[in-house]
Amino acid sequence: MSLPETNLAETQLKRKRKVKIKRILINIFVFIISVAVWCSAVYYGYTYAKDYIDTAIKNVQQQNAVNIQQLNERIDLMTKEINNLREAIENADSSLSYSTKVQKRIDGKLKELDDRLEELKNSLEVLKEAPGIKEAENVQD
Repeated sequence: MSLPETNLAETQLKRKRKVKIKRILINIFVFIISVAVWCSAVYYGYTYAKDYIDTAIKNVQQQNAVNIQQLNERIDLMTKEINNLREAIENADSSLSYSTKVQKRIDGKLKELDDRLEELKNSLEVLKEAPGIKEAENVQD
């Protein structure tokens, strides 16, 4: 081999190495960009899902707080109605006490109101056991 052929072979070899290195660097750059895009997508998805779940939980807590307030109002109303009925029974004329038909109706109404009051209390307890209700009550107070 002569000197010009050797130089030509070395030049071609250097050119091939430069092309190979350039191709590797491009592949590494593309890989890094792909990983960055993927990480960004995962982070965005995570933050979106977290915000959605937090908002849903707050909505449920607010709705539960409203339901508890309504149940408390209904319980108060039922308690007043029961007390009024008891007072009416105590103040009733002695002739009404002998009337079994009226007494049974009053007893039935009292039983019905007591049952409804118990149901409302149970519903209130279920709502109070929901996660975050104590925090929502503190916020309303």
